[in-house]
Amino acid sequence: MGTSAEESARNMALLFFMDHLMQKNGRRTIHDLSCQFGARGFTEEMRNAVGATQEGLTEFLQSQPSLFTVEGDQVILNGHGDITAKNNPLLQNGSRQRDYEMEAVQFFVNKLTKFGPELQIKSLLGHRSQAAPEVRLVSGRHLKDFCEFLQMQVDYFVVEGDRVRLKNMPEPNEDAIELDDEGKPLAGVKAKQAAVEYLKSVLEQNDDQPIPLDAFYQHFCGRFSHSVRQDVATNPKELLQFLKLNRGLFFIRSNKVSLVKNRPSEDGSENGSDEGEPEPNNNLFPLDQTALPRIHYVKALKPAQDLIQSLWSDIESMDRKVVGADLKTVTVGIDGEQFLSLAIIATTSQIGVFDLASSDVMLLESGIKQLFESNAVEKIMHDARRVSSLLAHKYAVMLRNVFDTQVAHAVLQHDKFGKPLHDTRPISFVNLQRVYYPQSILMSDVTPRKLSMSPNWGLRPINDDFLLTAVEEAHTLVCALYQQLSNLIPVHLRGLFEDKCIEALLASPNRPPPQNFNNGSPYRSSTRRGDRVPYVAPTPYQAVPASQFPRKMVDASCQTFSTGDIQVLNVYYESAPTQANASHETS
Repeated sequence: MGTSAEESARNMALLFFMDHLMQKNGRRTIHDLSCQFGARGFTEEMRNAVGATQEGLTEFLQSQPSLFTVEGDQVILNGHGDITAKNNPLLQNGSRQRDYEMEAVQFFVNKLTKFGPELQIKSLLGHRSQAAPEVRLVSGRHLKDFCEFLQMQVDYFVVEGDRVRLKNMPEPNEDAIELDDEGKPLAGVKAKQAAVEYLKSVLEQNDDQPIPLDAFYQHFCGRFSHSVRQDVATNPKELLQFLKLNRGLFFIRSNKVSLVKNRPSEDGSENGSDEGEPEPNNNLFPLDQTALPRIHYVKALKPAQDLIQSLWSDIESMDRKVVGADLKTVTVGIDGEQFLSLAIIATTSQIGVFDLASSDVMLLESGIKQLFESNAVEKIMHDARRVSSLLAHKYAVMLRNVFDTQVAHAVLQHDKFGKPLHDTRPISFVNLQRVYYPQSILMSDVTPRKLSMSPNWGLRPINDDFLLTAVEEAHTLVCALYQQLSNLIPVHLRGLFEDKCIEALLASPNRPPPQNFNNGSPYRSSTRRGDRVPYVAPTPYQAVPASQFPRKMVDASCQTFSTGDIQVLNVYYESAPTQANASHETS
């Protein structure tokens, strides 16, 4: 029996090779494992414990038949895929002198203290690669295992959704700001405004000298409680993003924060975009609880028709007829087929939300189709290509007269940097806001957590918070980003921009658009008649005797939206080369 130090070195070497094999699908060559002798974390004591040569390593691994199988020059980890921290024989050895679990806890506490005190769980998991092998093993191999590990350590961590924070994180002093000017708990837009004023005062009291970001965040934590910080920034990285939204006030360089005086123009600035300060826009109202009376949510045809009429009244009163438009989709099935879930249409005074999952016929019969296809109304959309083919192929709706902010950004990047348009990287809507109109984020109740999440637009029922999240894109497009981007596009690039917007609306060449049978919809006919529908309803299909053309079996799909769930059924149609099918049969 070796000394305690030798035994510890052997166990550390075993853990190292087990961890390496787990990451390499449980099988590697002796040569590959011996190359790890020079890896970071593989100490001289560990090399001596395993023999320091390929022959010595082979004998060492063969001495552990319960863990490894050696076949020629191949080493196989026994039970690969089933080994966890709970059943690892080395970690569960009752005679070991080290508490690997506590070492792992301390490692992640230190990381949260340095980069937190709150992070996304996947971000904290990213730091795991810097840990010792025993820490990586005991904390779980995958995200699910890591979440379970954190949830078990209730004395150290608090797990909320996809985030984790220190249980004993520093809280503010007695000067903490908890209430707004009305005596209500500080939250949302008012929390962001209070944070800006306080952070500005900190820099002013420091004689406008730059403050390191980490120290600046500690000032912030010393004034606001965690409940308030959740609306602004829960870690230094999020505070950096928040400061960049206020680039007219704060200047960031080399991870230090100062107040903007005469803004530097040298390259390398971290002060956000240099697209110019956005022009004030009185149409952009805050998206908080006070905005709910302007948002109209409908999920039946008749209310949808009334809402479209109200939107048209707004449009007719405009000098320049524009609306913000956004379509939320859900993806189902192993093939990733997309369906429309919500349609949002916004003017500068009201917003309509149409629940197409409850009644997809609204798209065709409420007046949305006519609005989307109207050349008289300009639709402001972000990344119209994403939904144009879907509208054409599934609903025979052809978008016209679209101002695409994705295209506008690409044209501006082309003008500024000389990049070919096809080499320009797409920009997400959140980043578009950050670059061209950050005030829209400051004027909404959106939190850092919401900014990092991708909502599931198929969820029902829809509550007020979900509704505010859904309408933000259409509202910001028509009330702020449209004017800002339109003013930035140079006159000599207007023609290019318009051509690219039209190109984005073209149906995908590998999927032809649906045929417009009898000048009507290629989909199911309506049972509603003219006196109940203020718009011209699609012409019902004419029944065609099956004897007039040979039968042909084709695959199709059907969607069910009544419960919010989508079910794909096999449907068989009697089809003809030029005639619409008269009947169908569900199998």
